Amino acid sequence: MTKYQSVQPQGEALLKTLRLYVEAFTEGKPLSPEVACHVIYQGRNTLYRVECPEGDFVVKHFGSLRLLRSAYYGWTNTGKARRSYLNALQLESLSLPTPEPIGYIEQHDALGMLIDSYYICRYTAMTESTLQPYAAGEKYSEPLIKALGEYLANLHECGVVHEDLSPGNIPYILDESTGMYTFYLVDLNRMHFSPYALSRQVSLRNLERLFHSHKACDLLAKSYAEARGWEVASFTKELQAACDQFWLKRLPKLARRYSMRAYGTSTKHYLRLYDRYLWRRRLRRILPSSSLKQRLFAEEIAFYRRHLQPEDVRRALANREGYPE
Repeated sequence: MTKYQSVQPQGEALLKTLRLYVEAFTEGKPLSPEVACHVIYQGRNTLYRVECPEGDFVVKHFGSLRLLRSAYYGWTNTGKARRSYLNALQLESLSLPTPEPIGYIEQHDALGMLIDSYYICRYTAMTESTLQPYAAGEKYSEPLIKALGEYLANLHECGVVHEDLSPGNIPYILDESTGMYTFYLVDLNRMHFSPYALSRQVSLRNLERLFHSHKACDLLAKSYAEARGWEVASFTKELQAACDQFWLKRLPKLARRYSMRAYGTSTKHYLRLYDRYLWRRRLRRILPSSSLKQRLFAEEIAFYRRHLQPEDVRRALANREGYPE
């Protein structure tokens, strides 16, 4: 059974048509000359841009589900496509920009398990589709980061929690004539809404993954705190600490992936190496000054530089342990 949901006039017919275009494209079938379809993102999920007589759209095809998740989403009616659509409608009701939602498609089997789903929105041309260069410190724009801080403060005052508030999920449009920035939220399936403004602690947790550049994080914290009416210095210190903790927690996982890509290290072998590194670090901390302590520290640094340093993007671990540049 296939379900098409849209609040727009003729929405169901439009969803069916767009799905046919995407399926024809993925199967390698020829499309009519007035229809263009191409992949704009390929990962766990796939995003297609479809330009056709009906308009210009983005179709997000969610990846295949494991058995238990397929049953849970199907039987509880909580699939990602449905959540994306409902969250987009909620953002619109709060006058918070997101690409115009068109609807969602879900396919269920005879037992009601969710086996396939799509979320469809109108395509919106962005000035930049990701803030990653600013997050990494490769680019720096004081007007953009200040505007972003004000936008996020307003988002949190409205009680909106985007649970994957990362640089790739806040594209923006810059109006060159006015210098005004309009930020959009995308990737909407992991969100929730509070009837109250977010507390300080919840706000910090929501911001912690956004920027790993210390300079950009300082300016973001200042702009955000001023917009919320909070004391700037203390909030900046708290946000920097929260960012450090977030990236420290992620570092072992990111470093394992890096070692697999860079050196072909298996997960099992990497975990053995990492376990040895942790034991050296623990022992080094409790030893008095000695040649053994110096040797352990040198071995720590060697492991850090080979496996951890490339993903220690804030140098949080290096600063904590005293590793040299």
